Amino acid sequence: MKQKTVGGCPKPLWMVATVLAASVGVTACGGGGGGGGGGMPMLPIALVPAPAPAPSPAPAPAPAPAENRAAVPGSEPSPSLSAPQPGSTAAVGNDSEGIYAGVRGIAFVGTNGSLAGSFLGGTMWGSLKVTGLDWSFNPDTELYVPPNAYPVTGSGTFTPKKSVDGTYAYDNRRPSDVGPLAYTIENALAVSQASMTGTWSNTDSSPSLGVTVQVDGQGVFTGSTSGVQIGQCTLSGTVALAQPGSAKNMYSLTLKAVNAATASTNDCKLTPAATGSYAGPAIIGLVPAGVYDSNGYFRSLMFLIRSNTGATLLVNLRKQP
Repeated sequence: MKQKTVGGCPKPLWMVATVLAASVGVTACGGGGGGGGGGMPMLPIALVPAPAPAPSPAPAPAPAPAENRAAVPGSEPSPSLSAPQPGSTAAVGNDSEGIYAGVRGIAFVGTNGSLAGSFLGGTMWGSLKVTGLDWSFNPDTELYVPPNAYPVTGSGTFTPKKSVDGTYAYDNRRPSDVGPLAYTIENALAVSQASMTGTWSNTDSSPSLGVTVQVDGQGVFTGSTSGVQIGQCTLSGTVALAQPGSAKNMYSLTLKAVNAATASTNDCKLTPAATGSYAGPAIIGLVPAGVYDSNGYFRSLMFLIRSNTGATLLVNLRKQP
């Protein structure tokens, strides 16, 4: 089993998706700095020349020009978890369902406790038994660690519409932390089936790994892949609301990949089985359009899917104008 991740370097939710791409390569965003100082004991003043004048303090940085804080064309304001959009998961969902993300991974929890997650060590598929704010894995839950699948045990707690925490273990190993994973702002976004309509692509990513899909109003899509890491594939499938008629940001996606390689392109690597078919959850994600919240957000299509052989694909595709 192999795991691939397709995307750029967005944040904060999508930064997690990028970090999980150990088999493709890790992209880091950000920077840092530091400094230090020291001195020596002061001699008696009669033996020391007059000290040089202290340097003037650096002027405070000027505030960013107003135009730098303006909404980026084509972006939209962020939804708010404190005032979620009507019908969204944060507004009408139960205390456990939704999208969670953190430095250790991403988890998609359905209204019925269904679970799909991607962690540094592998992907997890199955369901949760939820009692109040406590959770534990049902016996159908497995952790896929290339090239094997292992039954997984574990338990933890939810902080309603804020976070999920706990531990899991497999193959007689020491328990690992599930989180904490934070309840993301995407849960406050109200969506519809029509929200998926359009073209989605990772145009800002490496040319060695490209994916583009076009989704119609019924959720039927076609697409293609390119680049040496994923090969030349023709894609088809569907993406539909997990709860038809709701406005919750959770979809079910199925995908079929067919080899479309030519003499000058690479074979499709998304056909681990004769059918080359995958299934899993999908959401509409929000990628910051700039440094400031006021710059707004762009939409992305993110999905975590697997084949019947255990091969997984974690994808982040930007909505195209």
